[in-house]
Amino acid sequence: MQAIDSPPKVIQALTLDAPVTTVTLLEDRALVRRLGKANLTPGLWRVRVEQVAPVLSDKSLRAEFYGSYPEARITDVRIRRQMLIKEEEQPQEIQTLLAEWRSLRNSFKNLCEDRQHQEYSFQQVADILSMGLEEVPVDAIWGQIDPKSWREQFQTLFNQLRSLRGEILKNHQNQEQLSERLNDLSARIQLMSRPDLTYSAYIEADLAIASPGECELAFDYVVPNALWRPWHQARLLLDETPSLSFRVDGCVWQRTGEDWHNVDLVFSTARASLGTEPPLLQDDFLNVREKSSQIKIQAREQKVQSTGEGSTVPGIVELPGVDDGGEVRNLRSTTKATILSDGRPYRVPLFSFESAAEVEYVLMPEFATQVVLKSEQTNTAPFPILAGPVDLLRKSEFVGKTSVLFIAPGEKFSLGWGADAAMRVQRTQTKKKEQDHLTKWNSVTVTTNLFLSNIGAEPRTIKTTERIPVSELEQVKVEAIADETTDRVQPDENGFCTWNFSLAPYSQLQANLVYKVSAAPEVRGL
Repeated sequence: MQAIDSPPKVIQALTLDAPVTTVTLLEDRALVRRLGKANLTPGLWRVRVEQVAPVLSDKSLRAEFYGSYPEARITDVRIRRQMLIKEEEQPQEIQTLLAEWRSLRNSFKNLCEDRQHQEYSFQQVADILSMGLEEVPVDAIWGQIDPKSWREQFQTLFNQLRSLRGEILKNHQNQEQLSERLNDLSARIQLMSRPDLTYSAYIEADLAIASPGECELAFDYVVPNALWRPWHQARLLLDETPSLSFRVDGCVWQRTGEDWHNVDLVFSTARASLGTEPPLLQDDFLNVREKSSQIKIQAREQKVQSTGEGSTVPGIVELPGVDDGGEVRNLRSTTKATILSDGRPYRVPLFSFESAAEVEYVLMPEFATQVVLKSEQTNTAPFPILAGPVDLLRKSEFVGKTSVLFIAPGEKFSLGWGADAAMRVQRTQTKKKEQDHLTKWNSVTVTTNLFLSNIGAEPRTIKTTERIPVSELEQVKVEAIADETTDRVQPDENGFCTWNFSLAPYSQLQANLVYKVSAAPEVRGL
């Protein structure tokens, strides 16, 4: 008896319009979500979503129904790729640029060869001229004196050297111009060489629909070649009550092969690529040695840590990427954005705030002999400011760039707004060594002289900070000599001496700081 074959099931095909709606950006990749709706009848369907990123990770591809659809299921989802063009089938514009680039490269190589030949000829003529000059005294000794002949021969060689030097310089300038054009063409070719111009990719999903109706499908996948970093902008207004407006942006780069038009962006600080393996343990050998009768001292730089002011905790390993203060944070853009797949930076606003600012002029002459305008303000936003560069604006004028560390909500932080052009500062330091004949203690007296000059038409109040060493040993003593120090200023517990100098227009001021470092006889390295 022959079995009756069941009729084949018909698979209906559908090309679904599922644009990118949401992109979650990480520090080295992005999670893309596409949404699409379609009216489907009961049966088997093969849904196709075209123009997706060819570089997407296959194992990250996932499809689901966006809503409740009983007895409907997705049996399979996959990515299909195919090569579109070969090198000779590239767009006409790219072919033209490549042809021009090859022509310029050949010209550059020819110029390199010509320049090498000219330099070799220049060296040969220079050697001949040098040998000719060495033979002149010898000929004079033998009585073969012919100034006219020498002048003609040497003049010919000098003319050849000048001519070759001019050709070498001209060739060098041509090489520099060709190099700039080659770099410009390479950048233009790179911008036009998108992954989707070489490969075509689409998502294919198999569906089983039990009841008719409108279904909404969501497709999620991870793509490389996409990243973001914080980028800030600060605007200072110096009115009667100084204020600062601060804006936090997310700067996005992507070259995934798909353009993101009018999408919601989520900026995440999660590090998906950060490993969780503990460090390998190594043996730590301890050595015992006899205590020396002499004490060796050495000066070291110690950073003073305090809460606020955007400070960081010492000992934390700084990883490349986005500094989130140790807690994963997700920030959403305030507006929808369009990010093209061209590798260029796109700044997307995240949040902004305004704060009252305390403005002062500060001077730390040990590090820089410049008076800097400093503002101190508070992060009044409910979100932290992530570490990143800051564009500085005074009213509507761009004045420079700086950077900030991680700043929590409600934390104070400072910004430097550049040097004051009206102030001139000069710093000198002298040292005098002495030894007490009774106690045999060695001492070094350090005198620091500051000379400030205000060449502007406005008065200035400058907060000036100098420092002296802080001793950690009983055998070493450090003391500031108040009688010889301006305003008898004494250092704080960290060794900082602070003055508030007031300079009238077109005035000068001189200040001194004198301190003495004394060490016991057994101390070495003073």
